[in-house]
Amino acid sequence: MVYIYFALLVVIWSYSWVVAKVALGFTSPIAFSLLRTIVGTVAIFLFIVSIKKIQKLKEPFLVALLGLTQTTGFFIFANLSLVSGGAGKVSLLIYTMPFWSIIFANIILKETVSRAQKIAIVGSFLGLVFIIEPWNLRSNFLSDFFALLSAISWAISITIAKIILNKQKMNILSLNSYQMLFGFVGILICYLFIPQQKETIFSPYLIFAVLYAGIVATALGWFLWLYVLEKMKVNIASLSSLAVPILTILESWFQLGEKPNVFEICGIVLIALSLLLIYLDASFKVKKSGYLKK
Repeated sequence: MVYIYFALLVVIWSYSWVVAKVALGFTSPIAFSLLRTIVGTVAIFLFIVSIKKIQKLKEPFLVALLGLTQTTGFFIFANLSLVSGGAGKVSLLIYTMPFWSIIFANIILKETVSRAQKIAIVGSFLGLVFIIEPWNLRSNFLSDFFALLSAISWAISITIAKIILNKQKMNILSLNSYQMLFGFVGILICYLFIPQQKETIFSPYLIFAVLYAGIVATALGWFLWLYVLEKMKVNIASLSSLAVPILTILESWFQLGEKPNVFEICGIVLIALSLLLIYLDASFKVKKSGYLKK
């Protein structure tokens, strides 16, 4: 079941980058972050209260840190990057997250990295180098910088989430709702104190984008992500999530005309092969474990 949920998450999150890119033509990055977080927070709290699954918050400091990294930092930096960067490339840069995540997981959580995962990391890294094209002096460095900050913020949040789930038997819906609430407060503070460069125009598309980003990509998406993290190792979940930007490139090519060049295509192929290696390695371990139990 976890793989079905993960596949659904990939589809939801991949298209959310295209939606956000178009929506930023009608509003500022921080305003869009605030709008999607308001909708997402309200949606998940209404749902969790209706099914009576809300739990008492026992780790407020850690959950606040989770919200500030998983919601505030991630969304604001990602949307700032999208202002001048293409949806496909920005998503790929943000999905360098697995490399940062593995470093944090290894140092803090003491998770080991298998030989196959090490090979996949190298392959994925080479793929991202082809996509980023550091030799191209015309690259959008400011957009790239914000994308990497978003990736690092997300990677930190993964480690924090794992620590929380290890310390407390907390259901995923409660954890997600609380972190989004803290994240909303962080974005609201940024919105109030940072001047907005663009006035918000509530067009039909912006309304659709806010609903999709808030309810589907944010509320449902983070719930699915935390569920996946609870059931899978951080290393495997993080590296496997690289499937999202690959699909985003195809979607942005089709809808926005962001056609990948030769280097980007080489990068996509390398990342796809790395993903295949990760799944084969995970499947082999599951089968071997089952065989040993018999």
